[in-house]
Amino acid sequence: MCLLAIEDEEIIGFKIGYTHPDGVFYSWLGGVHEKKRGQGIASQLMKRQHEHLHSLGFKKIRTYGRNERKAMLITNIKHGFDIVSTFVDKKDQHKIVFEKILE
Repeated sequence: MCLLAIEDEEIIGFKIGYTHPDGVFYSWLGGVHEKKRGQGIASQLMKRQHEHLHSLGFKKIRTYGRNERKAMLITNIKHGFDIVSTFVDKKDQHKIVFEKILE
């Protein structure tokens, strides 16, 4: 799934994800143009993604975060995600695993 935020025919934000082999939807990547941050665009993309996934019958969504990206960590928590675990990836980066039950 790929969602785009478009303003004046320019892409200003995106959200990409896919179904993980365990059946949970994995929200993989997202971003907002740096000049457009702080306007709620990421929150709107997340809300629409979750609504659409719920309508498709998904029960849970998962995403990973890094401590260096505090704004995204806060956005995830603000939108109902729980921290369920952490791990260190192959690049030796600490990752935080977030999950949310879709209702």
